Amino acid sequence: MASIAIIGGGPAGYVAAIIAAQQGHEVTIIDQGPLGGTCLNEGCMPTKALLESAGVYNKLQNASEFGIRLPSGSIEIDWNVVQGRKNKIVSTLVQGIQYLMRKNKVKVVKGSASFLTSRVLRIEHNGKQEEITADKVIIAAGSEPIQLPFAPFDGDWIIHSGQAMSLQSIPSSLLIVGGGVIGCEFASIFSRLGTKVTIVEMADQLLPGEDKDVAEILHKELENDGVTIYPSTRLKDLNKDQKKAFFENDKGLHELESDMVLVSIGRKPRVNSLGLENIGIDFTRQGIVVNEQMQTNMPNIYACGDVIGGIQLAHVAFHEGTVAALNTCGLDAQVNYRAVPRCIYTSPEIASVGLTEKQAIDQYGDIRVGEFPFSANGKALISNEQAGKVKVLVEPEYGEIVGVSIVGPHATELIGQGTVMLHAELTTDTMEQFIAAHPSLSEAIHEAILSAVGHAVHV
Repeated sequence: MASIAIIGGGPAGYVAAIIAAQQGHEVTIIDQGPLGGTCLNEGCMPTKALLESAGVYNKLQNASEFGIRLPSGSIEIDWNVVQGRKNKIVSTLVQGIQYLMRKNKVKVVKGSASFLTSRVLRIEHNGKQEEITADKVIIAAGSEPIQLPFAPFDGDWIIHSGQAMSLQSIPSSLLIVGGGVIGCEFASIFSRLGTKVTIVEMADQLLPGEDKDVAEILHKELENDGVTIYPSTRLKDLNKDQKKAFFENDKGLHELESDMVLVSIGRKPRVNSLGLENIGIDFTRQGIVVNEQMQTNMPNIYACGDVIGGIQLAHVAFHEGTVAALNTCGLDAQVNYRAVPRCIYTSPEIASVGLTEKQAIDQYGDIRVGEFPFSANGKALISNEQAGKVKVLVEPEYGEIVGVSIVGPHATELIGQGTVMLHAELTTDTMEQFIAAHPSLSEAIHEAILSAVGHAVHV
């Protein structure tokens, strides 16, 4: 039975710990913070709790469209209750992971870990030090927000996403630097809670990693929620004393006063404090270098999750943590990134899997594209969420479905169908006679497939 030490208790780390323990090994997990990592404590889960509150508030404001009248001015936001609900959800989930550690007999050690040798870790906590020796080590140290070199986070005016989740009150105005996933999600939260939100994005569209037509739907809906968006715009300076931001685009130099500035320009792997250089592990600023088994250049050391760079998503970290643990235990497993869903919990939601349209054209040339708008879907009309569409990409030779994009109601749930299609390498002929429930939002996916093969029915 090998002893295995895992640095980091986030999605990659705690899953790796459970898998390794289930294989009968002695497992120790080390983390200086609460289990669950960024995703559970400062990322995925708390943001979704805030988004849910914002969504309920927005729904109530539009209740008259469903024939329900509410007394004028009676709808109020109790921010303390919103925060309390979010914190309760996080606490419940953290306790759940703690239970899983006990259930699987994983030893949990508080502290920050760094390598002394390839098998010896130094643990520091509250000014005290100890050493842990392990036969094998899995590094799952996660990532941290990137700050602007000329305007670092101060936790007061210039904040990162973790701090934005625990504000004492709802700001009257908020400048968001970066129109990627994190920036757009916070724009959806605060704009629907009454904050005047402005987004500055260097690229020529929001969500630069997604198709332009998909991003444009979100752009329009955010503007309908009162968000001001500046694409193709570069931030020049932040003046904390005046609480002014200066940014520039082809229309010239602009200045803006804002209660707060949320900097969401990405996250970087947390590699600097691990002592990797002490033992010769290959790494760069982009992350630790690993092979398909999640193994580093040191045979007994593996790495997974955000710390290796790549796709920084919790469900990818689950997968990588599983692969790392199985290989650490002497089994054979490889990562498979073919069907990774990308989910953005804005209003409307956006979810995609596989190739974007541009990537598909670059790879296959003359692809087939099928689309179906939610404005033609009965269930979407019933719920008053008809903005958006489903887009399916099909390669020309075999009719294989190589990409699915959804922007609209419950897109992050619906994308599960697309993920199964890509994972199973399904073709349009296997899906053409598929029977979708009616009325349902998922009908739109089948209709988009029919559109791709020229057999559209409802458009």
